[in-house]
Amino acid sequence: MSFSGVKLPEFDTLVTRHTAAARQMEELASRLYGELTSAGLDTTPAERIRKLAAQVGQEAEDLRNRQRIVREIERHKINLGASVATGSLIAVPDSLRQAQGQLDGALAAKAAIAAGRGDAKAMAELQRYAGRVNDPDFVKTFLAKLGAKGMTELSAALGLQVRANVTSKRDPQQVKQVQQVMKLLATALAKGTDPEDQAFMGDTFLDQLKKEGRAEHKALEVTYVGYQAQALIWRASDGKPPFSKRFMEVVGRDAIVHQKELSDSRIPYANSMDLATVLGISDSMQPGGPRMGQPGEPIKASVIDDLAQAAQYSQPAAQALLFHTPKGWDKSIMKYLLTDRLDGFNMTGNYAPFAGLLRTALSGKDKESLKYANEALTILKDELKGVFELGGDGKLQIAKQDQLKRLSFLAGPIGSIMAAHIDQVFGVLEDGEPGLRGVRADEMDRLLAFVGSDAAATKALVEAEMQRMLSMMHESYRRDGGEQINEVLLPEARFMGHILETRRLYLLAQAKSDEQAREEMKSLINSALSELTGPTGKLAARFGLLGEKANEKLTPMAFEKLSALLVDRMLQEGMTTGSALQQASNERMMTMSMIKTMVLGTRIARGQWSAEARADLKGKSFATDSQPPALKPLDEIRADPVMFDDFIAWARWHTKVESTLQTVKEAMDNSAGVDVHESFKVETY
Repeated sequence: MSFSGVKLPEFDTLVTRHTAAARQMEELASRLYGELTSAGLDTTPAERIRKLAAQVGQEAEDLRNRQRIVREIERHKINLGASVATGSLIAVPDSLRQAQGQLDGALAAKAAIAAGRGDAKAMAELQRYAGRVNDPDFVKTFLAKLGAKGMTELSAALGLQVRANVTSKRDPQQVKQVQQVMKLLATALAKGTDPEDQAFMGDTFLDQLKKEGRAEHKALEVTYVGYQAQALIWRASDGKPPFSKRFMEVVGRDAIVHQKELSDSRIPYANSMDLATVLGISDSMQPGGPRMGQPGEPIKASVIDDLAQAAQYSQPAAQALLFHTPKGWDKSIMKYLLTDRLDGFNMTGNYAPFAGLLRTALSGKDKESLKYANEALTILKDELKGVFELGGDGKLQIAKQDQLKRLSFLAGPIGSIMAAHIDQVFGVLEDGEPGLRGVRADEMDRLLAFVGSDAAATKALVEAEMQRMLSMMHESYRRDGGEQINEVLLPEARFMGHILETRRLYLLAQAKSDEQAREEMKSLINSALSELTGPTGKLAARFGLLGEKANEKLTPMAFEKLSALLVDRMLQEGMTTGSALQQASNERMMTMSMIKTMVLGTRIARGQWSAEARADLKGKSFATDSQPPALKPLDEIRADPVMFDDFIAWARWHTKVESTLQTVKEAMDNSAGVDVHESFKVETY
């Protein structure tokens, strides 16, 4: 960025003379044009002067804009320049946009400082700058004027104002104003600490944030650690923009190390609560994202809860925070949070941010995500030792209810992470060389039972395995035309048996009756179907079925899309009252109905029918009148509900799905009724 230095009042004289010159040149051009026209001469000289006048006019307008900015800088006593012997030298960027950004940033910082002192007018003025946070010059000037210390102490000052307001119930609008200002601070801080953003303040600013975060501060009668106040800014983040990987490497990691140092040296979790919780105003300082805490209960948030809130919106940031072992530690930050710090999350009951952080960091397909997902599962399976045991009645029982309760908030995120790595989870139970190390098959069943404590997590696993099954069917048809599809589906069915049965056993261990467990399991399958199907369902997202032509040229990709399109249509119809799917007596029969539907959809998409099937087309509504008859285009068949039902009945008969999948059903039943029960050493029931 280049700057122009201007001296006053010489600059004002320059603006006046430039403006006058532009006006005089325009007058000269007009007179000359008139005289040349009257004389019948070429008017080109007048046109040249007119163009030059316009150029000078534009320069004059630019100078007037600069003059306005300089006057504002002078009026507000903003220091953007330097003193010289002959007066003031004010530095103005050559770009007017940059100059305006710097002016607004300086004015916003000035208003923020005044708002922190309780100036209501300044608070209202500060809100008007919320729309300027996308301007890097505004952000850099704003942060530079406040500094790391100012940012830290401003958030604390605003928190104290909210406390005074809430206590006296003076002005309900003020709380909303503070929330909006905190969002402005969060956005500015996220941009100013991101090396990929033009507003990046450099590593020195990050180091200053660390210094102020560790320092003790005092406002009125309240003494606090800087990170307790900075945490109020983090919790205001909604991820737009997210905090950067670099922020988490420098500030985030240090905040966690500092929190551990405090808890090791004092009463556990001393100074671990953020300042809003300390002041009793957490409910009034809502984060920018989802509501923290438990529904119906006052919000309590720790510094680490707020940090997780900020880190969960970006995979690089989340991984930079969790996948790191600080100097002098014998474990990663992730392992520390999943073990030593676990009681801290239970103390606040503020589970969502950390759960979101785990999902973001561990659900990717990259090697680091898989490596640390493996570590998380290994940690958790060790934490689950002794939780599930053989009861005196030969059935599964929860032997350590307190430990299960302590871990329970992890069931949801761990289930999502296992669903994201469904191939590797499958491998533990079915492959000789699994992608997850250090987890035995019986330990995986215990992990599945733990995840089974959360219906949404089990549903995510069911959905992931259904999509995996469909992909395996596609692979079978690509490889050998589906000749070995049963052999392909046998291990998949066994794996599904593990997912379903561990959830059922968990429900029964929680004193659910057989009927209650069965109804809950059937409801779970229905819910999974609802998320898999439809224009925005997961089948559409994975296989791109939305808007595809069913009769397009059957490339491998088109085959997958067509198969998914047919499965989607049939599953949606299978969710209606009275269907075979809904009449199934238990979750395994419902699942087999889904598998049959997928096999049928894949077989139809393949389109290679036997001579017997082709001969049976004569007279069918979905066949042409040609000799021999052929199938009408699938688009046309799908468009007519009656014709489509007739077609599916014909296709089902000629694919013999029921009989060919009998061994697959037996594999699922044996897996659920024998293998899972052997893992827990319990009777079959």
